[in-house]
Amino acid sequence: MFQDIIDALIDIVLWVPRWLFSLIVDVLEMVIAWIPEIDMLDPSTVSSGMTSDMLYFTSLMEVPYGLTAIGTALFARFVVRRIPVIG
Repeated sequence: MFQDIIDALIDIVLWVPRWLFSLIVDVLEMVIAWIPEIDMLDPSTVSSGMTSDMLYFTSLMEVPYGLTAIGTALFARFVVRRIPVIG
């Protein structure tokens, strides 16, 4: 009998956080639905619009390697900063 009353009180007390969480998730879902979709371009169509001079200098300056190196360095920095002693 006493355990049933305590269980009922616990259910009532826990109902408020569950209701708030559900409300927040529903509002967040609506806000995300309002964000427009971004049209991504295919890299081959972007490079087809570049002149031969631009393509020559991007290959001469190793732009694809540079972008890969920068991305890897940023990722490594992110990971290292998460280590408690170092970061």
